[in-house]
Amino acid sequence: MGSTRYPSKRLGAALAFLLGALVTGSAVRAQDASTPPPGPAGSASPAAAPAPTPASRAEPEITHCGDTQVGTGEGMLRPLGQGFYADGNRVRRGCTLLLQRPLKNRPPVPFAPDSFRPIGCGFFRYATSVYWDRPLSEDDQVNEPGGQRADVLTRVDLADAETFEVDAECRPRDARFFYLNHTERPELPAFVAVPRGDGQGYEELGCGFVRYEGRVFFGTRLVEGVHAPSFTPVLGRLPYLECGAGMYGKDKAKVWWQHQLLRGAKAKAFRIPKEENPEFRVACNGRRSFQLASVDKKPNPLCRGAKKPVKKRGR
Repeated sequence: MGSTRYPSKRLGAALAFLLGALVTGSAVRAQDASTPPPGPAGSASPAAAPAPTPASRAEPEITHCGDTQVGTGEGMLRPLGQGFYADGNRVRRGCTLLLQRPLKNRPPVPFAPDSFRPIGCGFFRYATSVYWDRPLSEDDQVNEPGGQRADVLTRVDLADAETFEVDAECRPRDARFFYLNHTERPELPAFVAVPRGDGQGYEELGCGFVRYEGRVFFGTRLVEGVHAPSFTPVLGRLPYLECGAGMYGKDKAKVWWQHQLLRGAKAKAFRIPKEENPEFRVACNGRRSFQLASVDKKPNPLCRGAKKPVKKRGR
């Protein structure tokens, strides 16, 4: 495999990042100011937002799931609107059971129909939160006891549920942000927030990470347990489109890939080799190697020659 060198790209990438931020911010603010507010969340979405895909629209209406019919009688699937149905004390999208994981590392549980409010294009409010009706990874799909697939959904943590809405083109937004949909590209954050107005309290850190109101997010998903003031992407302030799979971040002690904590990784010795490392997929912690959110059983050759940091002796 040939060697790839990056010393001259850093300055160019940094300039491109800053220029892109300025252009995007100016365009969003200009459109926000020039379009009359259609509702509580304000103006139209930025022109840069990708066109909606069929997956971002609501499920078609159904008449039955197996032997269970749709209707208002006892034991029937009760329509909630926009392709959602109440199955007793559970919610389904069409015939697919929808689950949430309110507690980390605990089994997922159903959504309660009484707190469920469809917004449009597959988004819905649940209590004081906003969810999208599609799983964001294969790990978010489980099976019901009968073997039928169920989808585990992830909360859009950054969203303001009170003002969240979608426009006629299925582009989501709230009073503070536009949300760009990148769910067709799993290596990128599923949704990326672009501030409306001056973006007060919002700081783009690079590689998909942002800091907002004292917390760190990857895209719109909260990075839990982080020391926000010391957090930084391992690759630095690169735009997320240039980070490949190397979307690693660290604070003064711990390391994450995207929003997932890398157990056993120490921030001080964590690095991403720049050469012979396509898409920056491999990261090193001393001689241990990680690929995405997993540690390799055998160290990758890129990390085997890593030297442990020398401790300075006290005088």
